[in-house]
Amino acid sequence: MKRIAELRDLSDDHHDALVLARRCRQWAKLDDAGALASAWRRIDEAFAAQLAPHFEIEERHLLPGLDAIGEPELAARIRDDHAALRALVAEPARGQDGVERFGRLLESHVRFEEREAFELAQSRLPAPALRALAEACRSARRTRPTLPG
Repeated sequence: MKRIAELRDLSDDHHDALVLARRCRQWAKLDDAGALASAWRRIDEAFAAQLAPHFEIEERHLLPGLDAIGEPELAARIRDDHAALRALVAEPARGQDGVERFGRLLESHVRFEEREAFELAQSRLPAPALRALAEACRSARRTRPTLPG
């Protein structure tokens, strides 16, 4: 799916999120407590450095735009997914099942945004809203730490 320039940074973030989701599926098969703890540390790092800022940009700039053009169901689904992902990261019991659920939900969420929300946003959001979204992404990228592969 070809993205307009204003949404490209968010789409690029989605590539990294899909890599994390794939790794979660692999980590969910780990039967070693130390390896599982290490997996959760990597999830926490990725969430703090990449996913949380991405969610914040969407919640401040994309979702109000979707609401404004009469697409509150799309915006609500994204808000609900963000809340569920945050809850999984905050969960005190962090086992294999949590890693698997996090990975599945993250993948489903990214695919939904790419296939439905972003397609609609790039065709219907007004230019000023798209420019504000792109600027928020550029600002966030300047301050975002990079994670080791």
